[in-house]
Amino acid sequence: MRILFVGAIKFSLSCLNAVINAGGDVIAVLTLPENRAGFHSDYAELAPTASEHGIPCFHLQKPINYPENAALIHSLRPDVVFVFGWSELVSKEILKIPPLGCIGTHPALLPKNRGRHPLIWALVEGLEQSGLTFLYLDEGPDSGDILWQSSFDITLEDDAASLYEKMKCMAVSAIGEFLPLLEKGIAPRKSQDHAQATYWRKRTESDGEIHWDKPTMAAYNLIRALTRPYVGAHTSISGRKMFIWRSRLPEQTMLSKGQSLLPGEILRCGSDGIDVRTGDGYLTLLEYELPQDASLREGAVLGN
Repeated sequence: MRILFVGAIKFSLSCLNAVINAGGDVIAVLTLPENRAGFHSDYAELAPTASEHGIPCFHLQKPINYPENAALIHSLRPDVVFVFGWSELVSKEILKIPPLGCIGTHPALLPKNRGRHPLIWALVEGLEQSGLTFLYLDEGPDSGDILWQSSFDITLEDDAASLYEKMKCMAVSAIGEFLPLLEKGIAPRKSQDHAQATYWRKRTESDGEIHWDKPTMAAYNLIRALTRPYVGAHTSISGRKMFIWRSRLPEQTMLSKGQSLLPGEILRCGSDGIDVRTGDGYLTLLEYELPQDASLREGAVLGN
């Protein structure tokens, strides 16, 4: 089974290694050069791994659906195309090339939570469960038949980094399970119930701003959702952007009477973090990135 591998992020690299380690015949890798990967905060260079295993690697300077790229894919004569960690929908022309189809992945339990940034949204919304789905790609967003799917729990201590690691580990196990079935022609294929589909919208920079007048949990969820490898939640200090990477929930949510009621006000600065007033209590910021020459003090107000 001739496998063409398409990907450009750390998740892709983990999957590529899994396919190779499982004995998959990867005939070529299509990826992005670093100058075209600026929007991927988790970009990974796949060329060294491909080179190590004698696999040709092509860096695409144009979107995958451009005619020259479709022609390249056709010339490689793949039996199946794995699209693991790629931000573009694949055109009908390319979908028709491999006899076994194109297979992608989505970090959610399809048909629920189709669309953009599902890991981030899961944390922002405080979901207690999500999952990983491998699916046969069609022309719609995340609407193809399901090849493999499994769920995992989201704990209050999870953040973007820990969920990303869960995804990578789960994908490695999944590839080991379904790759032999694909090679034997007996891989499962389950249609999605489109009536049950829900969608996440694309997030914007403004979605990453902390609103201190909202409940403590909202700020906590946003911070853990956008921490590394993503862009970071942000607020402002003296009108300049400040990034927050890690926080801690208080043992006691409500403040005692007489304490400040101004959202975003710094209540305490200490070596173990800073306490910031929220809509229903306070949140302790543990790791943050200040703009140059900025400093924090009790009584200062974040977000203005």
